[in-house]
Amino acid sequence: MRFLREHRWQLAALVVAVTIIVAGKQSYRNASAGELGWILAPTARLVSAVSGTSFVYEAGVGWVDRDATFIIAPACAGVNFAMAAFLALSLGWLARMRTLRGTAARVGGAAALAYVATLVVNTLRIVIAIALHRGTIDVGELDHAEVHRIEGIVIYLGGLCALYALARAIEPRSHHDAVAG
Repeated sequence: MRFLREHRWQLAALVVAVTIIVAGKQSYRNASAGELGWILAPTARLVSAVSGTSFVYEAGVGWVDRDATFIIAPACAGVNFAMAAFLALSLGWLARMRTLRGTAARVGGAAALAYVATLVVNTLRIVIAIALHRGTIDVGELDHAEVHRIEGIVIYLGGLCALYALARAIEPRSHHDAVAG
């Protein structure tokens, strides 16, 4: 019982994080491009700004740039990354979740930072994918679909590692950590 009492806010944060992730997976599963506009529209604007492309919304499809022959569709939304980022940040800050206020602030901060990180990381991933599509980046004889898949894995994994490191770096060290370190 003592453990539960001492760690109740950390356990509550884990329950909230898992609940958000499960609900997010369920809602994302069949979401249309229009329903994912909250993440796809800003991503398309950022990709356009960075890559010099011009993406416009096309109902039922997603954000399309006909000149680049490229579509930012629901599969490109980065929602799975956003959920993983939210979890990585929540776990990174878990040790300091000792009060209701601190837990709420960190869980809310994790959600906000995960959203911003998703926009940044997903923009980078799509800009590289456009360069691969245009042939700006030479992949030689490699299969373009496989290169695109590997590129996504590397970018997303690097983004998650960076987020976790950021969460740990900006979180003040506890007294116990300071004594042990």
